[in-house]
Amino acid sequence: MGVIVVQPSGRCDATCANCIWRERLSGVMLPGDVLPRIASLLDGFRFDEGILMCPNPFLHPKIKIIYDELRDISKRVTVFIPLTASLSNLRVDVLADVDMISIIVPPMIDIKRGDTLIRALESRGIDHIEAYLVFNSSSDPGEILRKIGECMKRGLRITVGPSLFSPPSGDMFIESISARKDVELGLHYGRKYLYSAMKVFLNDYPITLLMSPMDPCRHLYVNPYGIISKCPNSNFSVSYREMTRELLRKIFFSPCPNNKNPSFVPKVEISFVTSSGIKIPGDIMELLELISQTRSFRAACKIMGVSPSTYWERIRDIEEKLGRRLIVSVKGGRKKGITVLTGVALDLLKEYQRIRERVLLSLNERF
Repeated sequence: MGVIVVQPSGRCDATCANCIWRERLSGVMLPGDVLPRIASLLDGFRFDEGILMCPNPFLHPKIKIIYDELRDISKRVTVFIPLTASLSNLRVDVLADVDMISIIVPPMIDIKRGDTLIRALESRGIDHIEAYLVFNSSSDPGEILRKIGECMKRGLRITVGPSLFSPPSGDMFIESISARKDVELGLHYGRKYLYSAMKVFLNDYPITLLMSPMDPCRHLYVNPYGIISKCPNSNFSVSYREMTRELLRKIFFSPCPNNKNPSFVPKVEISFVTSSGIKIPGDIMELLELISQTRSFRAACKIMGVSPSTYWERIRDIEEKLGRRLIVSVKGGRKKGITVLTGVALDLLKEYQRIRERVLLSLNERF
């Protein structure tokens, strides 16, 4: 997974604690020929995700140009904006076009301060919004849980993670909530931004939790001066004017500077096999679990980051071999249809969850 993070401006009027750029950069704006220069060296390659970090001033005419150029080299684009941003200073045309608006909610800042911004965006038909709750090693888990509750009331997507390029503290957050009866822990389902990701359900409400840095680490960071590096923590960087295809590849494929002593942990996948050899793989079990929680096949696939058509065919193939249905879709109603598990699938899911719990408890004792 390739990610490019672009910091278009060094100016910041927000109060986000632990921002790694806040005191390093002055009020400069990314030169207009930086991203076209990178695009010319990519030979048609497109990043899986482009991240535009806190454009300020968002109304600057260069921002729309920078966004369009980032869109050309990225399959999807996320724009991070601070909770305290004013809608009057934002470009609604850009925000309406991006794939995700991630509103940064830093520690010690009440999420209610962003109500005006969130309502203004939603009133314009912009609903691809998530709250990015910053959780670092010094954060208070109780504060994060209160913020999660506020986000749930507003119906927001929720991601809990570190300041970008900072070490994640997902394990600490899990430890603080694992004893709660209203919490259900899912398995790691993929990657988001610069980290591996897993789902946590609080009262059946899905929350994305960012865990360890991506491995392998495949991203670029572009600062407002047009200096390209692996990330702000990297000791090796090159000006876009001096960038070559070989240097770009060297930066992109270089080891993560934050993982000097990588640790290895077991990855568990639980599959089932019938006496006649019919296999139900672990990813299908994860999908069935998400369907039971979301009551939507498409939503479950979206959470896992997989193709609904591909997984629909895979489930139908398994059902045909078993001679039993696993899911049933019911059309109509207030929510325009739901997907539910059959009794066979529910029994299988219970056994899957029981085995998973025993395996995870065993791993926790050993590691």
